[in-house]
Amino acid sequence: MDGVADLYPIQNTYRNYHPKWIAKSMQDYKKLRESQTSIKKTTHLMQCPGIFQMFKEGYIVRAWFDFVITTNKNKNGFDWRIPSETLLDFAEADIITSHPTQVNQFIPKREKQIDNIVKIMTPYHVIAPKGVKLLFMPLPYNDHFDFESSVGILDPQDSTEINIQLHWFKDNDEILVKAGTPLMYMLPLTEKKLEMVCRDATKKEKKFLSKRKYIDSSHFGKPRSKIKNLYNKDLVQ
Repeated sequence: MDGVADLYPIQNTYRNYHPKWIAKSMQDYKKLRESQTSIKKTTHLMQCPGIFQMFKEGYIVRAWFDFVITTNKNKNGFDWRIPSETLLDFAEADIITSHPTQVNQFIPKREKQIDNIVKIMTPYHVIAPKGVKLLFMPLPYNDHFDFESSVGILDPQDSTEINIQLHWFKDNDEILVKAGTPLMYMLPLTEKKLEMVCRDATKKEKKFLSKRKYIDSSHFGKPRSKIKNLYNKDLVQ
């Protein structure tokens, strides 16, 4: 979709994701160091390599439109609203969906988590170096817990689509999510140094998506081997 990569690109986590608690923790750490009258070993959250390494790796996927999710604990599922129906015409598809009962009922749930997954469709697709998969995760150490991304691994050979599956923890509320809000964290499963480029699709890539749409719609099952062959032939250099 024209304009999405300009306004709400997928971004490197570093410098583009800043939970408010980090600034508070850093300020506390500085005060601790300044209060020391002699050199001695200290222990503080800011010294944890496991947590802060996550903020140097991966990518952040953000909401590319405003939306409202409304839940009622006496009613199954959820309702959603967007600013304009015109957006559906641009997308040529529903941009907020869920999953059938066969999917939702077996996923473990926390207290006050609604039964349905809130699936946010994005117009983004990914092309990755051969063998590289993406781990989809909740935003690391986020400031709020109204919702969070589910966990899964995307192999671009199986599907190039980047869609966001949200566990929703407000079972009786109305939540506005503004365009640009971080929703999901993606981590490439590789030790190689990668450079991420977020841009509009080329004619070649759009032709691949057209072929992929045909393959998906012409089989009762999932023709994974045909999709994999098409991806490797048309996209992977």
